[in-house]
Amino acid sequence: MSLRTRLFLLLSLFALTAPVYSQPYPEAIEILRRYEQRPGVRVTALVRDLQTGEPVLAHRTSEAFRPASLVKIPTTGAFLALRGHDYRFHIPVMIRGQVDGETLHGDLVLKASADPSLGSHYIPNQKRLISEVKALLEERGITRITGRLIIDLRGFPRPFFNETWADEDLDEYYGAPISGFNIADNYADLYLFSSDGEQPVVEPNVASLLVPTHQELLLGSSTQLDLTPMRRADTLLISGTVREGLSGRHLRWTMPDPPSYATMWLNEGLRLEGIDLQDRPELNYDELITGLDTLGYYTSLPADTLAKITNFRSSNIYAEGLAYALNSYEQRKTGQPTVMRSYWRERLGLTPTEFYPMDGSGLSPEGRLSSGALSLILSELWRDQSLHKPFLTSLPEAGVEGTVRSLSIPSEVTAYLKSGSMRGVRGYAGYLLHEDKWYSIVYIANGAINSAEARATFTRLLTGLFTQQPLPPPPAPTKKIAAKGKKHSEHSKGSKKASHKASSKSSRKGKKR
Repeated sequence: MSLRTRLFLLLSLFALTAPVYSQPYPEAIEILRRYEQRPGVRVTALVRDLQTGEPVLAHRTSEAFRPASLVKIPTTGAFLALRGHDYRFHIPVMIRGQVDGETLHGDLVLKASADPSLGSHYIPNQKRLISEVKALLEERGITRITGRLIIDLRGFPRPFFNETWADEDLDEYYGAPISGFNIADNYADLYLFSSDGEQPVVEPNVASLLVPTHQELLLGSSTQLDLTPMRRADTLLISGTVREGLSGRHLRWTMPDPPSYATMWLNEGLRLEGIDLQDRPELNYDELITGLDTLGYYTSLPADTLAKITNFRSSNIYAEGLAYALNSYEQRKTGQPTVMRSYWRERLGLTPTEFYPMDGSGLSPEGRLSSGALSLILSELWRDQSLHKPFLTSLPEAGVEGTVRSLSIPSEVTAYLKSGSMRGVRGYAGYLLHEDKWYSIVYIANGAINSAEARATFTRLLTGLFTQQPLPPPPAPTKKIAAKGKKHSEHSKGSKKASHKASSKSSRKGKKR
């Protein structure tokens, strides 16, 4: 880092920690102070003029806060910077053996790439990998394979859960583990049918395809399910009880081992497309597979599109996948965003006290960052011409789209923001346009917060800073605090067998930070 850059950063950090009484907007600071009079509430805010680099408003900018999904900003920014906006994940499609007419006497091998978007609910044509593999096989005239489908995962550890995630999130679809071969955001869509007096049925849909099952189900007073991919097989064992009277009830089921589900999905999908695989599929983590002939490559959508999905949808699996892909094999074993974290510390001179995310998505309640650090990251993403457009377009417009479509902001302001929320956290960060001037903003509330109050305080802050309108009245105090966990669909809550959570917990034991 040049001396000039270091001086700029030091001056910026000095400005961020200047006493609040010297700032030109005392009314705005008063809004924050009044909100902090709520018992157990702490808030930070930093608004920066992007043309001059000067802070317009700064409050508690050097203190560490829990950021929730605002961590997706440094994650997507680092991925765009290190891989490029047009980077695509590639899955080599290979065969080994001899081709005799329409028969391959050997195996079909797909090399894992850690692509988080494979078969995702957020992209068109979830079965594109199946159709492209079929097309590559047909180019060689292959319709029958005497061997098996092998997913080659050398270079990737077995799936596990981040050890810093809360136990309450491990069975939720937004808390799925990341792996070298992901499928359908690493959760299956289950549809439950249990007409009175009839045998219950569960239809497991993975990336728009019903996978084969063996079901051992009974009617019961509640739904308690266990799903197990049968070892070295292409079938899913579903056992347990299903509550009576259900007609297509939807559950989102976290896949503890996404590659196992992917082999079932691929095997069944190719069979339906007329490709006959004679042997059972398998996963390879250890063997060096030789004698391979590459047919072609499946490629993902470009990195700028993946970043946009991550920030518009606040997708944890995308964010974790991007951070995971940047790491080396050894770094992947930790579950930490090692490369992303080091990248921003080195580029901007951030310290661990200012910037210490524990994952790529912000689901970890242990991650911390300061508004000063996040503001510097936003400024750098704005200043760097190679990152400016792809990152700005990855953020949804407040009041219009994405996770901030219901956020109320003054009509005089156009805002492109990432939201962050979990128990005890509500935040917004991104860019504001007002009277042809651009600003960055970071706002985070922590503690015994009520989400509606935290959101209303943010709206009042923008109103006080950028309009001549009278401020809306502050929200009335309420005893209600943020709901347990993140605000997501509760389809899967209470529907899973306790042994599933126990296995989830045990899969992350022994991991070191």
